[in-house]
Amino acid sequence: MSINFPMSETEIKFVLREDPLPTLKKTIFPALTQQSVTVADKGQIELLNDYYDTADHLFQQHKIGMRVRGENGSYEQTVKTQGQVSGGLHKRLEYNVDLTDDTPDLTLFSEVNWPKGTNAQQLNDQLEKQFGTHFTRSVFDIRYDDAEIELVFDSGSVIAPPNEAPLCEIELELKQGELGRLFDLAGELAVSLPVRLSDTSKAAQGYQLLHGVSNKVQSLPDFLPLDETITTEAAFCRAMECGLQHWQVHEHRYFETGATKMLTEIARAVHMLLQTVSLYLPVLQCPELLRLHKNLLAYADNWLWQDDLQSLRLLLSKKSLFNKKLSRYPALLSYLQGRQAGLVQAHDPATRLFQSQPSVLKLDIARLLQEKPWRNSAQDYDLPLMDHAKGWLSQGWQTIQQTMPIKRRMYASNYTSVEMLLRQTLFNGFLLADLFEDSRGHFRAPWLDILTGIDELNALLLLKKSIFDAELAEQQELLEWVHEKTHSLLAVMERSRQVALSGEIYW
Repeated sequence: MSINFPMSETEIKFVLREDPLPTLKKTIFPALTQQSVTVADKGQIELLNDYYDTADHLFQQHKIGMRVRGENGSYEQTVKTQGQVSGGLHKRLEYNVDLTDDTPDLTLFSEVNWPKGTNAQQLNDQLEKQFGTHFTRSVFDIRYDDAEIELVFDSGSVIAPPNEAPLCEIELELKQGELGRLFDLAGELAVSLPVRLSDTSKAAQGYQLLHGVSNKVQSLPDFLPLDETITTEAAFCRAMECGLQHWQVHEHRYFETGATKMLTEIARAVHMLLQTVSLYLPVLQCPELLRLHKNLLAYADNWLWQDDLQSLRLLLSKKSLFNKKLSRYPALLSYLQGRQAGLVQAHDPATRLFQSQPSVLKLDIARLLQEKPWRNSAQDYDLPLMDHAKGWLSQGWQTIQQTMPIKRRMYASNYTSVEMLLRQTLFNGFLLADLFEDSRGHFRAPWLDILTGIDELNALLLLKKSIFDAELAEQQELLEWVHEKTHSLLAVMERSRQVALSGEIYW
């Protein structure tokens, strides 16, 4: 029996919809070989993995993966700790122990830190098999002059009786050498194959098969968590990681549930990432960040259609302020539902999210967070964020005051025209306000109410157009109701704006 010391595992994972081996062997690997990269085909192996946990899922709660793997009559047990995931780059500790059969024995792990209040023997006595992953693994050794990377393609199933789900993914693991090569290879795959960057482990997929995938939105916190001493660089990295995680979580939930509200959150994450780069660019300016800003701007345009989708979701929601009235008009509801389905079909997000642009963008962000290229050209990246925060918040506040002065009455067109500016300014508050605890919530509340009002205004504007397009018998009656509802909403928003503009700044 052999015991391996813990290894630090650094990898990138892609989910696929089809077998990538023909493209890998005919296109990608020959192109690498022409760049003096050695590619060795290590063949295929059949892997049977059983995952274990306690009855109350203590390992899942602590994001520990525990499996027993069988291969050609040999067995190995592995524990993977939570580690860190940043934009698809996984870093975690892995512990391996050989076994004589397929029975797990946690007491053989001498280095693992088990959850507080437990020990190996106690946990071993409580172990129960939860699910299995059975797949064929194709292994390739890729050697650069300064790095070695293992590429594996896994094709099979995740099985938690009576449920089963397909498994089709590529994992790139940096065995040794320069981390940049891992991103180089990942980028080659992203532009050559229909892949989607993933941060969901096989263990997580198994637990989701057991318990189901949540169809609820995972809300952003009220404010990005900060402390007064945080540096500008650290705050930027924290914000970008938060945005990436929000994107990844809801992209995964969209594919698992099909819920269109997840698309709203992907768009929100993209705009958060864009605003974060825009805010910090003056301090962290470097060619890589400028290029990322340009690419985020271009990609954000791909999600403009989602504004109409959000309005349709609001109109059709049984919890919205429109439901009581619109539920009396089944023909209108049917038209709106058809328009919603048509919008999703026309833009086909399930296919678009497997295109190269989103994966390359996420890889660029992950690489930026690892390499921190601004350190080569910027000077103030390590200064406290507080040195910049007040100036940034004041600048946004002055722009808002000039755009919607307190003495000017605003109409629907005025509010919709300032929507983007208001969202950007409130995102700045989200990114910075945790430095100031006093009255930030009271200051932001009426502005957030206004933003909610703008969402409802947009929905009413789309509803008005839909009433015309649908040519309903009750057209005049509905148009009068929309006019009345818009008038009432604007009155409420104007009161909120007076309160908002009279508020005392918190910084």
